[in-house]
Amino acid sequence: MNSLTKKTLKNSRSLTYTYYVSPAKSPLPTVLLIHGCPDSASLWADLITTHLQPGGYGVVAVDDLGYAGSSKPTDSASYAMNLMTNDLCEILDAENLDQIIPLGHDWGSILAARLYNFHPERVKGLVTLNVAYVPPRRQPFHLDEMNAMVTQRIGYGSFWYWYLFTSEEGPKILDAHVESFFTALHGDPATWMDIFCEKDGLKNYLLEDRKQDVLQYATSEMREAFVKRMTEDGFTAPLLWYKAMLENRGVEAEKLLHETSVVKVPLLFIAATKDLLGLPAAIQGPAQMGLLPDLTINEIDAGHWSMLAKPQEVGESLTKWLKSKF
Repeated sequence: MNSLTKKTLKNSRSLTYTYYVSPAKSPLPTVLLIHGCPDSASLWADLITTHLQPGGYGVVAVDDLGYAGSSKPTDSASYAMNLMTNDLCEILDAENLDQIIPLGHDWGSILAARLYNFHPERVKGLVTLNVAYVPPRRQPFHLDEMNAMVTQRIGYGSFWYWYLFTSEEGPKILDAHVESFFTALHGDPATWMDIFCEKDGLKNYLLEDRKQDVLQYATSEMREAFVKRMTEDGFTAPLLWYKAMLENRGVEAEKLLHETSVVKVPLLFIAATKDLLGLPAAIQGPAQMGLLPDLTINEIDAGHWSMLAKPQEVGESLTKWLKSKF
């Protein structure tokens, strides 16, 4: 991230965001990079330096609320999507950016989509990695119902790990087993079936302090940086993204988003065929509902961290789409 300028902004909610910027070469657009759980803006380092900057595209890479250099409020209400999209708009205002292309991964994909839903005038294109476009909620979220529905549909419960993440003991267990969690995240994607998609799978993995081999991209330097960051920051704030969904924070605001549920700008979905949580087929529902009139789908042979496992393929997929649409 040394090629970017590090900035901080204290916003109207009295929250501080840390973010990294690199200007676009006119008239090329700027990409707003939004990571997911449990990452930071550094997730995008290779994509930025190998693909976006050489292509002349501008970059704003944010440390999400609850992570790294940004504020870590400990109330779930702070993590409502409508509030966090307002936060992102304040960053764009500070950088004098009228329109951008949000690109999100994991929870960042949801937030990127909500940025369009709540502020379509700020978005000229949309990119989601691994997690397909999720329309604004019409009904409250119920974890038991969602896990049962998904189990019936795909044959396994891709929400089982949410029970740990949203429990009172969740942050304490994760805080006590940070390195074990790193190996769970970055091992062979097939192991996620037993760890993340089985009842108490992740909880038992952590309490037993298991460790497994990790994929080649997950270097010892990456492991050390993760353990240091999450040991210092803790998991209380990051897991509130899940708690906010469980407690339906912001759902009343999302119910009003009828007109902007249709994405009227170009959307690129980079799907990962080995991701057991973010399924490529998940895009078919909103597409068949007519919500994605300008949809491009590219599939990558990778697990949940596609941009780390297959950086060249993801980077080329993104820049090819950018060149064709903007």
